[in-house]
Amino acid sequence: MTEQKKVFSWKRPVIADRRAAIRLTASGRKWDVRLVGQISRTRFLVTHPSDDGMLVFVKEGETFGVSNFDGAFLSTFDSTVTRVILGESPGLEFSLPPPEQRRRETVRKVRRAGVMIPCAVRYGTGDNAVRAGFAADLSVRGMQVAIENPLPAGITELDVSVRLMVLGSAMTVQVKAVIRSTIRDNRPDFPAVLLGLEFLDFAPGDQLAVSQYVGEKLLAEQDDVFGMVR
Repeated sequence: MTEQKKVFSWKRPVIADRRAAIRLTASGRKWDVRLVGQISRTRFLVTHPSDDGMLVFVKEGETFGVSNFDGAFLSTFDSTVTRVILGESPGLEFSLPPPEQRRRETVRKVRRAGVMIPCAVRYGTGDNAVRAGFAADLSVRGMQVAIENPLPAGITELDVSVRLMVLGSAMTVQVKAVIRSTIRDNRPDFPAVLLGLEFLDFAPGDQLAVSQYVGEKLLAEQDDVFGMVR
């Protein structure tokens, strides 16, 4: 009886809390909290900071540094605690300062969308020079690709093929890419080789399709934390 080969599968690491991450700093200390929501144009609510599972003592009127990274830009500003909420869902309400009091720094040239879609990579002309994989972080400049096993030694460039749903229509995007990084995903359930790819040869139509696809994904995830920080 012929043994059936196991199909390669991979999943992005699970994010337990998908609410936007916010970093608070004060007196040389820092806490990572989550955005609960924007209450109005001048107020927003975050989860209460904690140290080793214990809530940090915070009082109204305290000032914190607030920062958020949205995938390409780091937004920072100073803010004052307007209300401390205790009980089953403790949190802090902050004031949102006017735009001229906010700072914005470019960290990446382009924003990436967190995806997990099947793809194929070709690294030669032979019939066996094709690997099935999964595309992860995707931008108009590149992507991460998970494959089951390492590529042969000396491979630095490859062709990537991925099928995207763009504006309700399916289309296949093919692009040449250079390998910028290679690391291992050592999770027992999803072992894989992760390739960081930079796109080299992009047809204008394919580039537009990727740009539209990434934009749709970021919009669906509400990637911007504070729309007015822009």
